[in-house]
Amino acid sequence: MHHSEFRVVWSTFVVGQLGFWISFITFQALMARLTGSDGKWLGLLFFTNFIPMLVFTPFAGVIADRLERRRIMIVCYALLTILMTVLAVLAFTENVTPTTLLPFAFGIGTIFSFNAPAGQAVVANSVPAVDLTSAISMQSAGANLSRVIGPTVAAPFLTLWNEGAAFALYAITSVIVVWRLRRVKLSTYEPEHFAGSFWMRLRGGFDHAKERPPALAALSVLCMSSLFAAGYLALLPVLSDQVFDRPRGFTTLAAVTGFGSMIGALTTGFRQKEPTFASAALLVAGFGASLLVLGRVTDWIAANAVMVVVGVFYFSGMTSLNTLIQSLADENKRGRIMSLFVIGWAGLVPIGGLWQGSFAQTHGVGTTITIAGSVTAVYSLLALLVVGRRRQTVRRWTVTT
Repeated sequence: MHHSEFRVVWSTFVVGQLGFWISFITFQALMARLTGSDGKWLGLLFFTNFIPMLVFTPFAGVIADRLERRRIMIVCYALLTILMTVLAVLAFTENVTPTTLLPFAFGIGTIFSFNAPAGQAVVANSVPAVDLTSAISMQSAGANLSRVIGPTVAAPFLTLWNEGAAFALYAITSVIVVWRLRRVKLSTYEPEHFAGSFWMRLRGGFDHAKERPPALAALSVLCMSSLFAAGYLALLPVLSDQVFDRPRGFTTLAAVTGFGSMIGALTTGFRQKEPTFASAALLVAGFGASLLVLGRVTDWIAANAVMVVVGVFYFSGMTSLNTLIQSLADENKRGRIMSLFVIGWAGLVPIGGLWQGSFAQTHGVGTTITIAGSVTAVYSLLALLVVGRRRQTVRRWTVTT
């Protein structure tokens, strides 16, 4: 926070995330109200909202390495302002149906898929390299501060006013972000001079990850956690309604998870040493294990306590993986390697949300969350064992040579 450029980047990020969480909770609440908390519709909404992250983010990573990242973010938030204003008008006039919500969710996801690689990479342009770990952790802490405040702010909008008021608030926060970003001056970097095709540039991010172990292993753990565990967010309305008989209780669950996530991100940021793959994998395994417990809990107070633990492990793990991958990346390839991170962190989540929504309809939400957490914990531990053995093999080969 000693760097003025980072303070601007951080504040705009927090305001943007605050608007996102208000709209995300409102989307879920509106879909739940319109469909009677139908798990398939909620899973489809989750899928539609996040699938652009999988499809468009690789292209956004190439763009983030070729164009000014600040301008990319300004354009994205300006488009968000327009989109959310239109949705707010439709909500105020009661012209929203479950089918109407889906294209808006897709539009928001598309804008975020182009904004995310630039937003992740721009942190490194706002601080010296020595403060990068702290900056990434502060960014994660800010995201989770918004995750706590967002559902808390959204609750009275949903209870006292029309959902359109929450969408209008998101439009206002997007305007604030654009205004703030226009004032910031970031450090410049030399783009990669590459004569190959666009597809070869796209592949360059994956090749760079392969050349910088354990970046590829870290990305695999991230992808598995998104395919299985991270989709639990799509099930919160079903969990609070069917298990605890609290239709609006999912806003509380989301808020306490955000509180735990903020603790996890800050804990990671205050560590003196950079995270290792071992520490990150263990944190993700803890995330999976805590979800396993959540799937078995039937008491409301106990569920809220477990959700705090879920948040601590989830964002500690995600922050550690983010910091690890960024520390391994070259500056002129940072946009592309962070696009891989965004694909793993958000792009694969809709696939997980889609299968979990359908699975929960037939096998129950508790069983679904239990299975998702178990697979995540087991895979993370297996990846840790594999990477450890490879390092031992390389060490023995080096000594022998």
